[in-house]
Amino acid sequence: MDRPWLDDSHDYVSEQADNLAAWMDSFFGVNRVDEEAPYSTLRLRVEPEWDEMDGWDSGISLRGKVHLPNLNKRVSLLFSDDDERTGSDDLLIDRQNAPDDIALQLTARERKHDRVDFKIGLRSTLHPKISARYRYEKPLSDAIIGRLSQEALYRTDDGFASETRGDLDTILGEDKVLQWTNRLRWFEEEPGLSWNTGLSLNRRLSNDRVLGYYLAVAGATEPGHYTRSYGFGMRYRQNIFRKWLFAELQPSYFWRRDEFEDRREGSAAVLLRLEAVFTRDWD
Repeated sequence: MDRPWLDDSHDYVSEQADNLAAWMDSFFGVNRVDEEAPYSTLRLRVEPEWDEMDGWDSGISLRGKVHLPNLNKRVSLLFSDDDERTGSDDLLIDRQNAPDDIALQLTARERKHDRVDFKIGLRSTLHPKISARYRYEKPLSDAIIGRLSQEALYRTDDGFASETRGDLDTILGEDKVLQWTNRLRWFEEEPGLSWNTGLSLNRRLSNDRVLGYYLAVAGATEPGHYTRSYGFGMRYRQNIFRKWLFAELQPSYFWRRDEFEDRREGSAAVLLRLEAVFTRDWD
């Protein structure tokens, strides 16, 4: 029996919305996309940054995923610089969910809407970590995509922990996506919970240029349900010279305090990023 044309139309619109949201995440290099992609990806980043409070800082990092087809098609190698710094880019959450320095990832199940991964890794401090992660993603309407993930982990130096993430991507047009990202973390050796929430509006100017604006807030439930930082910023990212080379400019302004008793101070920052991206489809 043929499917009603209305159902086919709905599936097409939902697929187009999902494609645009995934394209935006891939263009900005969101870590989750690299982890779940059916291909290997390496990202080499050079990042000078100026912060009104901390002055100049710079670094070179390498992160990505390499499939190991000779070992098992479901096994891949994850690695990163395990960046723990805070700031505007950190509050966008994509950097805060980075894998450990080295980790083996086993995809135990992958279906249309959900996925289960197990990881065993070694941190830069040489402390092992094991984790299990479940992710569910599904269009909630023709223009809204929902995503929920739960990860339970154990670190030999920090004990047990968990991370809950909830995201909503809303398609506002052929080239505009409104993204709401949320994260809740619990650590056995720390009181209360830490949380992040961010709202970003990204617009595709062309196939090699994207402009985004964002608001972000981070805080903790202990002591006293306080807000660590809040602020706003802009991201402009462009493909330059080669398809695998990107430049990014990210000015921002945040009001921050590291501890509950600290006085909150405003601080401007500018992040420059030059990124080389290499991918390979092992299939």
